[in-house]
Amino acid sequence: MEIKAAIKRSVTRIGMTVFCLLLFKLLFSTSTGFTSFYFHRLYVWISTFFRRLIGSIPFSVGDLIYTGWVIGGVIFLLKLCYNIFRGRWQHAGLLLLNALGFILGVYFAFLLLWGYNYRRHSLAADMGLHMQVKPYNTNQLYKLADTLLQQVNQQKAALGDTSGIAAPDPDSARLFQRATLAYEQAAVKWPLLQYKRPSIKKPIYSHWLNYMGVTGYLNPFTNEAQVNTTTPGFTQPFTTCHEIAHQLGYAPEETANFVGYLVADHSPDIRFRYAANLEMFLYSTGQLARRDTALARQVWSRAVPGIKADYKYVVDFYRSFRGPLDDYSQLLYDQYLKANKQEKGIYSYSEVVGWLVAYFRIPE
Repeated sequence: MEIKAAIKRSVTRIGMTVFCLLLFKLLFSTSTGFTSFYFHRLYVWISTFFRRLIGSIPFSVGDLIYTGWVIGGVIFLLKLCYNIFRGRWQHAGLLLLNALGFILGVYFAFLLLWGYNYRRHSLAADMGLHMQVKPYNTNQLYKLADTLLQQVNQQKAALGDTSGIAAPDPDSARLFQRATLAYEQAAVKWPLLQYKRPSIKKPIYSHWLNYMGVTGYLNPFTNEAQVNTTTPGFTQPFTTCHEIAHQLGYAPEETANFVGYLVADHSPDIRFRYAANLEMFLYSTGQLARRDTALARQVWSRAVPGIKADYKYVVDFYRSFRGPLDDYSQLLYDQYLKANKQEKGIYSYSEVVGWLVAYFRIPE
């Protein structure tokens, strides 16, 4: 009787979770008032609460949670195999029901705490940007790449040597403080970018993330912005600004890229401006190369040697970690993005060029 009662309780919890999932799906599909409330009120409260609660803890709480889940998953598989081997089918069935309930609960928590932000496509209205993102042609892409090249050339000349893993700042705490300051200054112009209760941390497993090509990520369950500080240092300022944009509720990757660019490019710290413009230059030339390789080469031929050296440094850095794990992780992340309404998957990052064409008002 006890096992049957436990099964009944598990089924009830699963049913309640499914009901909540369907209810929120209905609300987001039918009520613009509710979607606005979630994006501009409920999520702001949730994210600020978690940053206030966890932000001062010096290590990544989210990474510890993930570690616990992995250990728990191994224990679950061992218990399941044991019960199946012993022929205890009701116990095995209960384990499977509990696992299903746990997965559904985690999925609902993911959506409620952050994942519903993938439905947010109101950046221009939120920030008062009077611009319309439209399909761009190859000529506009070429002009954008050239515009960004002029900026990175100038900034590179002012910075000098930025190569090496320690550049621009070996002190991650200072890097995170400067990123927070950059958002404070950007919020003067765009009030919705106010960033309260900072929570930016180094992942526990930073070195291993390089094998998956991960420069940073947001933990949706703790709202910690994780920045991989073992990557080339001159890329880290933009990565930090990008992850903070996720914290503020801009989930689509191209949107977080654009917000991160605006903040970093308006920072008084030239290292932030260089990181932002270099990243966007690489995206724009990458997109241009898919359409016209010759034009992309023309743009690159005008890059100063230091920029080419920095790009080579990044390529060599990730090549040293290249392996099957990188391919599998890229495939899984691509599917994750597509499942969250980003149709272009991992290529969504480079779609920021559409925002940049509109922002710079690149003529056709």
